[in-house]
Amino acid sequence: MRTQLHDAIRTQILTFADERELPLTVADVTALAESVHGAVLDAKRAQSPVQLTAQQISVLDGLARGDTPTDTARRMCISSNTVRTHRQAAYRRLKARSAGQAIALAITYGVLPGRRIGGTA
Repeated sequence: MRTQLHDAIRTQILTFADERELPLTVADVTALAESVHGAVLDAKRAQSPVQLTAQQISVLDGLARGDTPTDTARRMCISSNTVRTHRQAAYRRLKARSAGQAIALAITYGVLPGRRIGGTA
């Protein structure tokens, strides 16, 4: 998943490698950027005042992309009722009253990468 942060990291790696004439391939730069981006997101999640399970994060990610509970259930290989259960649990942990509020709080806490609702970042 590409974000502005990921692109900024990639740009910095390219600049650093170019200034030092390092022989990095596009694949090397991409792998380094993804690794650093993942580490940044992991650090943000660790600092989050709210801890969500991987399933709750996946359900919120689907919600942010505009997926229906059925779409998310298929992607996660679980039932639509289980998706709803994970969504309700995430709302409780985030103290959110709506889908929009849950997504905004998850982004604010670094649990979800920043994105436009119903689209990709």
